[in-house]
Amino acid sequence: MNDLKNKISQFDNKFCFVGISLSPTSLNESGIAVLDRNLNLMRTDKIFQIKDIEIYIKNLAPADSMIICVDLPRNSNMVNGKWRMEARYTKTFKLNTIDNASFDWADKFSDRGSDLCDTLNSLDIDTFRYYCYFTKNMLNLNPPYKSRSPVACKYLQSIIQNNLRISGISSNLLPLVGLDAVIGSYISWKMWMSRENAGYKYIGKHKQIPIVTAL
Repeated sequence: MNDLKNKISQFDNKFCFVGISLSPTSLNESGIAVLDRNLNLMRTDKIFQIKDIEIYIKNLAPADSMIICVDLPRNSNMVNGKWRMEARYTKTFKLNTIDNASFDWADKFSDRGSDLCDTLNSLDIDTFRYYCYFTKNMLNLNPPYKSRSPVACKYLQSIIQNNLRISGISSNLLPLVGLDAVIGSYISWKMWMSRENAGYKYIGKHKQIPIVTAL
């Protein structure tokens, strides 16, 4: 993490904070949201292909002015069910082995987006991953309604405006991928605005890319 701490001093020149809510496959849309320093939502978009996301980012702003957080998409090979991404690791415990300690919670996620993060890093863009469900819990943003229902999305949009104080959100109902992307862009903003372990913290790594959450 020492090299990451050295990057903090470089965050002073940032003015574009991007969140990417990445879908498990290109058949579903991914969301992109962009905030400025004053927590104004500059734009939200939906994109399907990873290549199109790369082109979008390259044309968005100068590389050294951005912080980007890319969501960890669920692994579509996992068993279906509401508990899919929230389930605990349930491998049988065995005495006198260290096999149980070898499991990393980040291994539950798909590798989709890893190449995108490597490409963005190669362009000298500060790029991180985030786990949207975890951050929603940390910020108390989980709606008390059925997941992905219109009323749940409406509640999430309202609480993002009120609790995170993000302005410029359309009065029309944003899709869930757009709202999840806004949460990612908020994490990026917190990395610029606050100090580690005060406004954000690192919670792991996925394919050598740090995973971060807002507090």
